[in-house]
Amino acid sequence: MKVADHRVRTTKACLDPSRLSHPVRLACLMSKFDLIAGMVLALFGLALAFVVIPFGTEEGAYYGLSPTFFPTFLAVGITCSAIGLAAQGWLRVRQGNDTRAMPVTRWNLAMFLISAVLLIGSVVAIEYVGLVVAGPALIAAFSIFLGERNALRIGVAATLPVAVIYIMATHVLRTPLP
Repeated sequence: MKVADHRVRTTKACLDPSRLSHPVRLACLMSKFDLIAGMVLALFGLALAFVVIPFGTEEGAYYGLSPTFFPTFLAVGITCSAIGLAAQGWLRVRQGNDTRAMPVTRWNLAMFLISAVLLIGSVVAIEYVGLVVAGPALIAAFSIFLGERNALRIGVAATLPVAVIYIMATHVLRTPLP
């Protein structure tokens, strides 16, 4: 009985955040934001898949897959991820059990910025030197950044996915890679 009563009180508190402390109020708002952002991103993904991509792509002579395949595949992935985010936010708001604070520390912010720099740098590197060289470098850099120190694991994790993507794209799908 106490658990159910606690959830009811917490849900009501999240619906009226004026009585909550600042960190708990932020946690309640974050769940609502996840719900809203998930719904907006799902609508965006659906609009991409069914309106923007079909009308924005010219049909012509092409080899392998249709030019709309990869963008539509990514739009469907965005939509599915957004539905998951919305469901997670809805469950948190409905259950009302997210009263723990999730502060952003300087360490978290620094880790995010380093990750963003690595990712942006790899996109630029892929443009100039290609996926075969920059792809394994990106995966190896992230592996080391996240704490992996075994050279064999880093090597296998860095080269195997890029090799599979390269073989699938060039030999199976017959599409060029950067």
